[in-house]
Amino acid sequence: MPPSREVQWHRQRHSQRLEALQACRMIAAVAVVLFHANNFVLPMRLYEGETLWRGFGMGYAGVEFFFVLSGFIIAHIHAADIGRPERAGRFLQKRFLRIYPPYWIVLSALVLIYVALEGIVSPSRLAPAALLRDYLLIPAPQRPLLSVAWTLKHEILFYLLFVLFILRREIGFVVCALWLAGTLSQIPAASETPLFATLFSPYNILFGMGVAVARLHRHLPESLVWPLLTAGGAGFLLVGLSEQFLVAWPLPLRCLAYGLAAAAVIAALARAQTGAPGWCVFLGDASYAIYLIHLPVMNMVAVPLARTGLQDVLPPAVLFVFLVGLSILAGALFHRGVERGLLAALRPRRRATL
Repeated sequence: MPPSREVQWHRQRHSQRLEALQACRMIAAVAVVLFHANNFVLPMRLYEGETLWRGFGMGYAGVEFFFVLSGFIIAHIHAADIGRPERAGRFLQKRFLRIYPPYWIVLSALVLIYVALEGIVSPSRLAPAALLRDYLLIPAPQRPLLSVAWTLKHEILFYLLFVLFILRREIGFVVCALWLAGTLSQIPAASETPLFATLFSPYNILFGMGVAVARLHRHLPESLVWPLLTAGGAGFLLVGLSEQFLVAWPLPLRCLAYGLAAAAVIAALARAQTGAPGWCVFLGDASYAIYLIHLPVMNMVAVPLARTGLQDVLPPAVLFVFLVGLSILAGALFHRGVERGLLAALRPRRRATL
């Protein structure tokens, strides 16, 4: 029997909400690409300390937005799993497959490049113990070979905390209360121990904000959707631009400010009945691939490009647009040609029922 018109309407509305949030994933990923192109690749590889525009430096905050959105999506999609321990294994399996296989492919390619081109990194970074920590995303004193992978460690921590709610709601609340107390205790003087620095980082609070939005956004009056969206977007920009042009914010305060602004945007879009253009949804789907691959691609192109001397002829804006566009294209191709097929092949399949 085909679904009723009411059911179809609810499905369409739900899909549109997720489409709008997928477009946000695209914006956040592109912001991180702009940040790395402007603050690292241009000044370190091509133009000797010169950046294109200082404001692009706030692109790092795409990570903060990602964390809030991740908390929302996990809590929204898996709300029915809470308190049902038989679903914990499937949850962890899906999260493992979403994070690790694409990451392993990009990291392995990077390791092969570093082995082939000796001297780029210290031999100790390619030692078996160091590589094992990188492949498993275990907190370590040194930055990961794939530098953006530090954020994945926070994602994994959030998944492990969330699965406690699936196993038993009460345990989840107790552990999260203890974790929050530990996080607040670390704010005056952050721990230098890698495990504790990751476990009690202010970044982790952002996931909790996303979970809160997932629980509360349905109660938002529709009349407040667009004012909240405008206020959240403006607040996010004001925090970022003030950091770039006025004064740096302490990390805990910065996380709180970005988190509240991102939560406002996400709550408004989740409540609104708006879709998004197909290309935005596609790039949102490809955001993880873009995030993983963009910095290695830009570096691999910028190093030989610098030897040609083109940077002496072309203004920074031209090479900036070229590098950003190329890295987004590479991420989209990786998503379409590798990530989607890999996830389809590895995705757990439900048993057929009679």
